[in-house]
Amino acid sequence: MLASTQIKKPSNWQDFEKLCKLLWGEIWGCEDSIKRNGRQGQNQHGVDIVAFVGKYQGYCGIQCKGKDDYTDAQLTEKEIDEEIEKALSFEPSLKLLIFATTANKDAKIETYIRKKDVENRHKGFFKVEIASWEDIVDHLERHITTYNWYVNNCQFKDDTDVSVTFDGEEAITIHPEYIKKTIHYEYEELNQKERLFREQIERLTKNQMLIPQMNHPRRIDKRWCRLYLQIVNTGKTVIKSPKLKVFFRPKDIEKISDRFSYCNEIFIDSATKAQINANKDAMREVFKVYNNMIEYRPKESVFLQKDERNFSISIIPSDGITQLPLYWCFLCENYQKKGHLTINVEPIVEDAAETIVVYDEKDIKPNEVIVKPKMVED
Repeated sequence: MLASTQIKKPSNWQDFEKLCKLLWGEIWGCEDSIKRNGRQGQNQHGVDIVAFVGKYQGYCGIQCKGKDDYTDAQLTEKEIDEEIEKALSFEPSLKLLIFATTANKDAKIETYIRKKDVENRHKGFFKVEIASWEDIVDHLERHITTYNWYVNNCQFKDDTDVSVTFDGEEAITIHPEYIKKTIHYEYEELNQKERLFREQIERLTKNQMLIPQMNHPRRIDKRWCRLYLQIVNTGKTVIKSPKLKVFFRPKDIEKISDRFSYCNEIFIDSATKAQINANKDAMREVFKVYNNMIEYRPKESVFLQKDERNFSISIIPSDGITQLPLYWCFLCENYQKKGHLTINVEPIVEDAAETIVVYDEKDIKPNEVIVKPKMVED
């Protein structure tokens, strides 16, 4: 951060007024509601900037006085008296009037302001305060958003910036896999001996199914599609403590995963498993938060200029959908940015056929077509 002596005063009164609006908007927590009062040439009743401030339970005003560097003058007692008199007619009545000035601190003027403050409050009117340039610099150093905007020549939004893409692309195509199975029924006539043998086989098969099966192979749903995301620091500042939230509309996806899992091997003792899982937790960067959102927090928490971070997640898109947006929100110290990427969906459908032999004519059915997720054994 720049030293106080390195922060130059605004070169014109317009920039100074804008600086005051942004700064006290941040100080008072009313960035969206603080406004300039009227326009140049209108009767402003001693108030250049005004806002309703919850802390004071009423309206507060700022009178901006550009001095020193571009008027070569100091704030005078006469000016103070005149502006206070004008502000008494401001509607609704003010709770506080601040004289914000580029003039350097002056003990004589500060004493006069304190006297006017006591006098005004004794009469039941608004409080009176002064913020000289040194005071404004102190405020700037405590309110980083306005500070960054000001020292970067009013271009803070361009100074810190990131890009979020699918490994450099803003749109990709994914290919969930399905099986389209056509089921055909065939009738086969059996003699008595064949029928009895068949029934016996069916009974044995049924009983076999009742026996608990161990070590079933894991089945993988081939609708899962992996998304490779890349974050690049495209701005001019170092980014600290970043995180990226990735959102999907609930109707667009069936499942979302960061592919994180704990060790649950039955042949590993509990203490070893606990240590393995603690290490997994310590290295984890992607966190599933809700059914349709994932949060990424990189372990390397400082992004240098042009630095990048890469991670991946997986989704199962909803059946029948052909395109869906991925919404993202990047957050770090004193900066945030939102955007979206596009995912096109082109399913891969594999044809398959199955013939079912029936031994009773009443079991014959028309051909059936079933589309279901493709499952493979791991």
